[in-house]
Amino acid sequence: MYAQCRRLDSNSLRITHDSVVARQTTEGSERHALFLTGAAVFAFTLYIRVQGISTHLWLLGDQIRDWSIALRPFGDLPLVGPATHVGGYTIGPAYYWIMWGIRVVVGPWFDNLPHAGGIGQAIIESGADVLLLTAVWRRTRSAWGALAAIVVISTAAFDVALSAIVWTTTVASALGKMAIALVLLDWHRRGVARVALIAALAWSAVQVYTGAVFVTVSVFAALLMDPIAHRNWAGVRRSVAAIAAVVGMLQVPYLIHQIQNRFGDRAMSHVTEGVWRILSRSDAPEVWKSLNGYAAAFNFIEVAPWQTTIPLWVLAVSALVVAIRYRRDPVLPVLTILPQVTAIAGYALFLGPLDHYYYISVMPAAVLTVFLAVAVPSYTTTGRVVGIAIFVAALAIVPARLRLAATMNKLPEYQTLVEGSRNIVRTGQPMRAISAAFPLPPTSDPEFLFTVLGGRIQRDARWFALIGVDGDVTYGKVED
Repeated sequence: MYAQCRRLDSNSLRITHDSVVARQTTEGSERHALFLTGAAVFAFTLYIRVQGISTHLWLLGDQIRDWSIALRPFGDLPLVGPATHVGGYTIGPAYYWIMWGIRVVVGPWFDNLPHAGGIGQAIIESGADVLLLTAVWRRTRSAWGALAAIVVISTAAFDVALSAIVWTTTVASALGKMAIALVLLDWHRRGVARVALIAALAWSAVQVYTGAVFVTVSVFAALLMDPIAHRNWAGVRRSVAAIAAVVGMLQVPYLIHQIQNRFGDRAMSHVTEGVWRILSRSDAPEVWKSLNGYAAAFNFIEVAPWQTTIPLWVLAVSALVVAIRYRRDPVLPVLTILPQVTAIAGYALFLGPLDHYYYISVMPAAVLTVFLAVAVPSYTTTGRVVGIAIFVAALAIVPARLRLAATMNKLPEYQTLVEGSRNIVRTGQPMRAISAAFPLPPTSDPEFLFTVLGGRIQRDARWFALIGVDGDVTYGKVED
């Protein structure tokens, strides 16, 4: 009997050891596959975003303003964010800090020309896509489905067109994706310092672009889900304190700005004015406008170039499925459904017209909601088949999306302006004025690139220049 027990124990130990080895081998294979897939996704998404950027960068007034600021010393950066088209500015300098960092790291490789900023932005967004891929892959155990979701998110024509210009919305979207991914990876469970870092990413997204607030609120809620679910009230207090401390510290520059202006400088004045009008009952929330605006944005960003319209009820059904299916993992519904619901509610309080780009930061959550509604874990044969089918379908729509992206938000004359500006700089002469022999958008400036490359504009100089359509320059001289 004793000998038999010893044999059983030995067999049990061998089986346990074999199981551990098999599990470690599987996990190692998954990490290897994920690493290779992530590298491929990063390379592909970066390529489609920066392809041709040195020839057709979108260079209008906002880009000229923001890249000019990024060229300053760090101590000369504003304490608030970029001006908005509805009045005011964003409530913190995170965007200019990021662009300054891009200029320092990436700029010297490209003579500090503004397309360096676009390349830096694209690197950040592609990195965010890889992090989100990792999180969805591990959270859902659906490798093919996760890859399909990221392909759909990263190849949306409007997103690709905007991701490599010096502009705020895609940077905010990237920060939001990073914060969502870290929560999905349970990274925040390993200490309050990590909660603070995720909160910093999420709040920086708001400083970059105010419309990211709906994602940020959802991330904050997700950070509190675990301690609340376990009734760990001390953990709740620690997380709340960490979030509050991070937001407070990030708002110090804005506070200094207001002190310097004696609190007379209003930030998002148009937005707050609309909210106060609704609270005072002089106006009513525009719920239908918000619903229609959200549906139109989803179809423009995610469905174009096809004319097919996905009705709002499809997104609503997907959200309902996700809410039921993942009721025991509430973090997933919070990070996917809540940003959409709060965006619809929030923009109902905005009394101005709604543009499609307002919703860019919410689109990853919308796509993930649809994906989670149909995703099947890939450790079963059915799951692999379904996942591969979804992935193939996602790949099939990529070429048409990229063809549309190639026609959006481009300035084909950018390369000509760069070549002409280089030619003028080589003369070593300050210029009274520089103009172009071809039409440019009203807010573009043919003198900007010349100054970036080291040239000087002096309004009392004797020479002026005209950049031709092929980059050649014709010079004129002011006679006494």
